[in-house]
Amino acid sequence: MKRREFFATAFGLVGAGFYSRLAYAELDLPIRLAHLGAHEGRFTTGGLTLVSGYSVEGHHLVGQAVVELISRYVPGAKRSVLTVVARSADTLRLLRERRTDTPYGQFTVDLVLVEGDEAYAALQGENASGSQDSGELRLLMVLPPQFLHIVTLRESPIGNIEELKGKRLSVGPPRSRSEKVTLRLLEALDPSVGTSLQREPLGLSESMWALAEKKIDALAWHGPISPPLFAHLAGLLGIRLNLLSHEEGIPKLRAKYGPAYYAAMLPQGTYPWIEKDVRVVGTQNFLISRLDLPVQLAYDIVKTLSSHRNDVAGGDHRLSDISAGPEIPTLFPVHPGALRFRDEAQNNG
Repeated sequence: MKRREFFATAFGLVGAGFYSRLAYAELDLPIRLAHLGAHEGRFTTGGLTLVSGYSVEGHHLVGQAVVELISRYVPGAKRSVLTVVARSADTLRLLRERRTDTPYGQFTVDLVLVEGDEAYAALQGENASGSQDSGELRLLMVLPPQFLHIVTLRESPIGNIEELKGKRLSVGPPRSRSEKVTLRLLEALDPSVGTSLQREPLGLSESMWALAEKKIDALAWHGPISPPLFAHLAGLLGIRLNLLSHEEGIPKLRAKYGPAYYAAMLPQGTYPWIEKDVRVVGTQNFLISRLDLPVQLAYDIVKTLSSHRNDVAGGDHRLSDISAGPEIPTLFPVHPGALRFRDEAQNNG
């Protein structure tokens, strides 16, 4: 298949609604910035503002799904909106400050969506400076996890991540989550592996094309479990894939960068081309509010999102259990409204 035909076909499958919401970002399509100013002209009562950091892989699109569910199902929050900021590290600060300024005016901040490693780093920095701690911030919900995929061709002689030394690896676009987590893992495992790499800054679809053309030896991508996405991209290119385990690097990654990273097991069959259990780096996404969010409102939000987990997962719902990643620290006290929902769910279960 020619390059132009490949990308045109991938775009057509998304346009036909074949992929999840996150596929727009995963396939390197221009819809990424569609709602960066989503709050414009909507400074009215009757809604909440959720702030999320931007990522090339589309982490902020999970925030859009959360806002749409809240607007549809939560009484008193029918006009909720998403605002995307450049850095996830800023989200907790904005939540504490309760409001921020934009080119469109000033708006309140009620909720934030933040990756576990970003939240951990922010809290560690604040504790070190003695400025703040988790304080009035409260956990509403742990949203579906994302995983680091390091993928080679099935026939590749590369059997583990240490054998990437000196190889050509697509680490993801500059400043992407894929790049950050991959380079952290390799640095923690063996700095000589990371420094010896021939790095390519490619998105997922570009990486798959380069892998098929053998212009790279492997690709790294941080995102949800997405069997249809990989199956159809590989099918278009006529290639067979292999997922590398990186279990040996995870303890060192946690020791260097904190416990927000955890060892996630992807069982055999998670993808049709996985023939054995594979352990990879996992990260969680946290939905955070302040303690002053009304208990009933917090309860309604958690109940809504728990009832529509598949709409938030961005990948394979079967592998989006919030119990995944038992090694992750809580980081934030749980909001009383979320505790109420959890207690009711346990009593009814």
